[in-house]
Amino acid sequence: MKRSLSELIQETGFGVVVSLPKNNLELAKAAFECGVDAIKVHANVEHKASGTRFGSWSEEKPVIDAILKLATGPVGIMPGAAETLSPAELDDAADLGIEFLDIYDQDMPAWMLKSEIDKMIAIGHGYSPDTFKGLLQTGFATMIEASIIPSTSYGEPLKASDIAQYAAIVAMSTVPVVVPSQKHLVPSDLAILREIGVKGVILGTISIGSTPESFRENLPEFMKWAK
Repeated sequence: MKRSLSELIQETGFGVVVSLPKNNLELAKAAFECGVDAIKVHANVEHKASGTRFGSWSEEKPVIDAILKLATGPVGIMPGAAETLSPAELDDAADLGIEFLDIYDQDMPAWMLKSEIDKMIAIGHGYSPDTFKGLLQTGFATMIEASIIPSTSYGEPLKASDIAQYAAIVAMSTVPVVVPSQKHLVPSDLAILREIGVKGVILGTISIGSTPESFRENLPEFMKWAK
């Protein structure tokens, strides 16, 4: 039986998740072959970092099902933004083997909080510390994604000011905090992120490219620093 992402993070202290730039078998295979802990697929959204549109659940389900069949670790889903998976679609996704959700708090329907699968809830740029504390107090979040970098700064090097913001979020959080590669994370950045208490990273196009070849070129070095 596969361990959940939250269990993996608890056991190893730090997790590496790859956010696929498109729902694709070869990308998923390359990520898992490089030893990542989990991957994330998408539906109902246009992904800003990769410029890719992801279709509805019915459109994406066949390839996601195929990805789940080859997965050697947890697979999560970003279930949408303005439109999300319906309750029936989320049940279907869980039945297929989707293990966790990853969605912004402002996009997450209230009913989704009661889902039995792990919930990584993302807070964005301009988040309110008071609202963040309230979100934690609900007890529904399993993990927090600190997705706090404004789109105007995507792809820039990680700065001390970013580390300070992540450290403040970690200090407030009662659940593991994961940092996505909105900035151009490099492998050595993982050392300082771990030192301030971050429990994982979500690597995407900005840091590892968008092809199986770029995954295989870039991910091994990240895995060295992660473990």
